[in-house]
Amino acid sequence: MPRFLSLLTVSLDFFIFLTFLVDCRTSELLNPCDPNGKALSESLILREALRDQSPICGLSIRNLVTTPSYTISGTISGLLSSDLVLQNNGSEEQVISYAATSFSFPTKVTDYLVTVKSQPRYYTCTVANGSGRASSDVTNVTVSCSPKKAGYLIVSNVTSQNISVYTINPNTGALTEIPGSPFLTGICAPRGLSLSPDSKFVYAACQGESKIRVYSVSKDDGSLTQISGSPFSVPSGSPTKLAMDPAGKWLVLGTDNPSSTIHMYSVNTSSGEPTFLASYTTSGLQPYTVTFDATGKFVYAGLGAGVNTGKVDGWTVNSSTGALTSVGALVAGGANAIDITADPAGRYLYAANYSSPGRVFVYTINSTSGVLAQIAGLGAGYSTGGDSPDSILVDPKSRFLYSGNQSGSLAGFTIDSSTGELTAMSGSPFAGFTGALAMDPSGTYLYSGTGGNVRTFSVNASTGVPAQIGGAITAGTDQTSLVIASY
Repeated sequence: MPRFLSLLTVSLDFFIFLTFLVDCRTSELLNPCDPNGKALSESLILREALRDQSPICGLSIRNLVTTPSYTISGTISGLLSSDLVLQNNGSEEQVISYAATSFSFPTKVTDYLVTVKSQPRYYTCTVANGSGRASSDVTNVTVSCSPKKAGYLIVSNVTSQNISVYTINPNTGALTEIPGSPFLTGICAPRGLSLSPDSKFVYAACQGESKIRVYSVSKDDGSLTQISGSPFSVPSGSPTKLAMDPAGKWLVLGTDNPSSTIHMYSVNTSSGEPTFLASYTTSGLQPYTVTFDATGKFVYAGLGAGVNTGKVDGWTVNSSTGALTSVGALVAGGANAIDITADPAGRYLYAANYSSPGRVFVYTINSTSGVLAQIAGLGAGYSTGGDSPDSILVDPKSRFLYSGNQSGSLAGFTIDSSTGELTAMSGSPFAGFTGALAMDPSGTYLYSGTGGNVRTFSVNASTGVPAQIGGAITAGTDQTSLVIASY
């Protein structure tokens, strides 16, 4: 730069400096860091004019420039689950509620990147129009969800001490036993099964050896391989049923004979390994069956004996540690709450009571406290039309409920989504099949295991009435749990 221009620039900068100082009051000059005074802001502007980037009072001119920010929102379609987690810019998270049709992130931003942090257990969701730089509020992000495809039906055969695996034809629901099935489990006697949300691991409650066995499930062919370290110890009681939370972080185990204890485990989502955390005493004997609610915030156990038989204990789950805290008072129940389940919408808990005549009890779930309340006017529960129901299942869309009677029939009900009340389906109970139950993620096919056989049923989408497809498929002896690996 020519010398005369440099001198001119310096002279101009000095003139600006004098102008700022003359314009400032004495009090401001004596307190140059006053955020309400002109001295600070004008000094910052002066330094920018002099091309001096050093801060004053910890600030620079860029602190005075406000970048516009906007709300990021969009629509959701096809979601009937309450465990989808969306994320913006890799940090801000939003848990999406059941049947939600829209979302909006509270924090306003300029640049955005909306992704799925955690997929729902039974759905696959994708994001479109999820990234960019906003110049106004963004409303066109779309999240589209569809049910996962059923891959394999996994069946526990407790008396023959093995596990059967079948491929599921996604178009017809038909079953084909895979090579190598049934898989021997030693002296395990698998009473209950539970799958990780991604279907990578299946957990078996081994009544014969009082342990938990964990198997990896091959997505390619459905074969089972016991993971390193398996089987894993159970502190006390005879293992019965187990359940995993929707995020795959926690595993809870029920017991009997005549234990009054449930056990809580953390789960390594990469290796599948469970680590024992603590045991919790129940208010009655034989907490045979356990479940999480749809959000993973609460754990429940059905009681099979003792002073509180037929009732259901509940606990809140510490999301960081997995520690359980009792929700408090019990609610009325029947004779033996042998199987319980929560609906996918997270509103109701259902309990099958092993009694004669058979009964199903319905409870509302307080979404804040986890406290249960039997729905009004139904003290005796709903009749299953048979004796000794020992299984219960709600379809993935929270429309229908099924309960298997040991007397040889299946009770079917439609669910009132507003009240939780049940109405028996036309023709219920359905004769000829019962036992452990499972349903594919689309709610199209129902599977039943009992008497050494597995059967497939198509489900009427409007009425929920099941109709058997084909003949029975041979399994092991005494089916007690069915789960479906989905992808």
